[in-house]
Amino acid sequence: MPTSPRVPLGGPQLLLYKLRTGGLAWLRERLREEWLLPRTATGQALHRGARALGRAMSGSRRAPATQNSELLYAFYDLAVAPVTFDFLWFLVGAELERSRRGLSAVHVVIVPGLHQGLRRESPHYEARVNAAARQARIREMLVPACAFLPSLSGVTVASSREQAEVLVAEAGNALFPERYEPVLPRYPGPQEALRAAREEGARVGVLRARDEDLRAVDQWLSRQGGCRDIVTVTLRDYDVTPERNSNIAAWAAFARGLDPARFSVVVVPDATQALKLAPEILRGFPVFGEAALVLGLRMALYERAYLNLGVNNGPMGLCWLDERTRYLTFKILSDAAPNTSADYMKFLGFEIGRSLPFATHWQQWVWAEDELPVIEQAFTEMVQRIDGRPASPDNLGAVM
Repeated sequence: MPTSPRVPLGGPQLLLYKLRTGGLAWLRERLREEWLLPRTATGQALHRGARALGRAMSGSRRAPATQNSELLYAFYDLAVAPVTFDFLWFLVGAELERSRRGLSAVHVVIVPGLHQGLRRESPHYEARVNAAARQARIREMLVPACAFLPSLSGVTVASSREQAEVLVAEAGNALFPERYEPVLPRYPGPQEALRAAREEGARVGVLRARDEDLRAVDQWLSRQGGCRDIVTVTLRDYDVTPERNSNIAAWAAFARGLDPARFSVVVVPDATQALKLAPEILRGFPVFGEAALVLGLRMALYERAYLNLGVNNGPMGLCWLDERTRYLTFKILSDAAPNTSADYMKFLGFEIGRSLPFATHWQQWVWAEDELPVIEQAFTEMVQRIDGRPASPDNLGAVM
């Protein structure tokens, strides 16, 4: 199976990679974009300096906020931000900023990008996830995810960047990211949340399932036959960076090895496979395909479960950023995939070999492949931890 191309993180290496893969056509387009929408630190600094000089010469100032002064306006700008589960880190970042400022609520604004309302992706990615599929995620992923923020006051999917400029003017200085402007878009990743957790002890797992989704999941679980402890297995089975996919044979063997008198396994398929029959080796286990397609049901299921298991993928972020869940996440690194290489994970602020700095006692990253012995050992130790029985000190860190 061919591996995904390795993309440098930045600097001259990234420029050379882009020139090699995109040629002079890419360079011309990138320079045009930088002129219209500066994204480099140098370009943004020059743009801010020119605007400040212009305001000083004209005597004009930014208008004060005209809307509710208790609101933080959080702008997710699709000119630079991906339409992926990384959006969850943006929501958490907005909540941290709201709390620091002592404001009462967050209003999320999703700003359209320059390329069919999105940012330009690599040709490799565009060939597998086209613009229409990514546009659908705005409705199916980004907007529903906003409801997991308890302080949410509302969501605006801006029809244009001009509309976003109006909302920026209304917000005054109550902006996230700080100093955001549509002409100077910024994409805050997980770095600040991770820093705040380590240095300030900030609460980061603040996302929550909605009550109506919890009730719906309770009804679904009641039809599955009883009150056994629910163990979810979230599968990744995707043709983008397939190196990160779940070891389905190992997960099936793990599920069949659990004590059916205590545990009930619920399989959450990959969203791209949700309408297909489950693989033969998983037949006989409840498959909650609706949870793969409806974000609120997925979040509610994770909160209701005794323990959630899966490999490092977007949906598991719902568990990571909700302190009410319990989880084990495997296969954190995959050097064949650019966004899960060790270098990129360190660039994002994650510590190799450690769980998230805000993880609870029942939340753990397992830095090993999802092979059956690894899954079984990690599961046994976590069950002992949840049930209040001490794990063997000889084995506790074996799969970290």
